[in-house]
Amino acid sequence: MKKQFEKFNANIRLTENQKSDAKTKYDEVCKTLHNAYYSSSYNGNTKFLFGSYKKKTNIRPIVREQDVDVLFYMPNSEFEKYDNYAGNGQSALLGKIRSILKDTYTTTDRIKAWGKVVLVEFSENKHNIELLPAWENHDGTFKIPNTEDNGSWETFDPRKDIDIFKTS
Repeated sequence: MKKQFEKFNANIRLTENQKSDAKTKYDEVCKTLHNAYYSSSYNGNTKFLFGSYKKKTNIRPIVREQDVDVLFYMPNSEFEKYDNYAGNGQSALLGKIRSILKDTYTTTDRIKAWGKVVLVEFSENKHNIELLPAWENHDGTFKIPNTEDNGSWETFDPRKDIDIFKTS
């Protein structure tokens, strides 16, 4: 039984090429946004990986519905701009991010903004990126946009989920 499990486990784990593809994709998406919002050189400090790729529970084969969840730290100065919109600044924020990414990823299958995220869909069996713009709160949680029902700001705590997973 042990050998069968090891074989099964080896068959569903991402290959090194797939891991590299995922990292390249989310790093480049975040670098694009970093360069649009910050004057400093990109070093990865404006992104936070969460979800299955952070917890290393991602599996293959990679299907269209899978994505890499990554949070992008927005500059504090941008919050007031979108919070002061007369209506649904959250939607305007996601639309702006979508526009920035569309300028860079001109051949990408599809880039769409909805709910709380911007989804960058790459070609079949490649890693899609689900990007969540956010501002970090003093307690380590994040303020995130929600475009539904005329827009609102929500609190999100991906670290709590990661800690629960590590503990289990």
